[in-house]
Amino acid sequence: MTVATNNTSAYSTYQQLGLAPSTSSTSSTASGSNALGEDTFLKLMVTELQNQDPTKPVDSQSFLAQLAQFSSVSGIQSLQKTVTGLASSLTTSQSLQAASLVGHNVLVPASKATLSASGQLSGAVDVSTAAQQVVVGVYSASGQLVKQIDLGSQAAGLAGFTWDGTDMNGTPMPAGTYAIRAEAMVGGKSQGMDTLSSTRVDSVTLGSNGGSITLGLADGLGNVDLSKVRQIS
Repeated sequence: MTVATNNTSAYSTYQQLGLAPSTSSTSSTASGSNALGEDTFLKLMVTELQNQDPTKPVDSQSFLAQLAQFSSVSGIQSLQKTVTGLASSLTTSQSLQAASLVGHNVLVPASKATLSASGQLSGAVDVSTAAQQVVVGVYSASGQLVKQIDLGSQAAGLAGFTWDGTDMNGTPMPAGTYAIRAEAMVGGKSQGMDTLSSTRVDSVTLGSNGGSITLGLADGLGNVDLSKVRQIS
C-alpha cells in the first residue's frame, strides 16, 4: 500500500491511491465534473490519515491547514448555491414586473414620436447639463420643420414636453410619426440633446437563460430593452 510522508500533499496522496483525476482533467473549469467537491475533499483527508507513515505522521499545522481548506470549500459551495438561488428569484421578480407594464406608457430614448389621432404627442429632453434655453423641433417625414416648442431654461435632468399637433400657423397636422430633435444653449453655445418619446407597451419578451427583457412598443417604435426605460406612467 502506498504510504504518505508528512511532506506529501493530500492531493498527491489521493492521486497515488488512484482516487483522483489526472492533472490535465483537474485543470478544467472548477464547475466541471472533475472538480474536487466537498465529499471528495473529506475522503481525501481521511485517506491521507489512514495511509500516513506512523513514524512520520502529518504534523498538526499541516492537518489544521487542510481543515481550513475543507471549511473554505464548503463555504464557497454554500455561497454559490445561495447566489444562484438569489439570481433566479431576481429574474423571476423582474419578469413579473415587466409583464405588468403591458398597457402602460413608458418614456424611452427615441428620435421619433407618434402623433395620436387625438392630436397629442408627448416626450422629453435629456438635458445633460444646465441650459439657458432648450428648444424641441418637430419635423415631418420629409424633414420639414413643423413646430418648435420652447422649454426655456432647464436644469440638468429630464425636461418633458407635449405637442398639441398643430403647425406654426395653428393648423392641425395629420396623425402619424414625426421626428423630434432638441437643441440647447449651454455657455452661449448651441448643442444637441438626446430626446425621449412616451409610448404604450404592447408586449413583453423574456430573454432565454436569464437574458435581457425586451418591451414591444406601440406606434411603430419597435422594441427596446427594459433597462432603457426612464419613466413609467
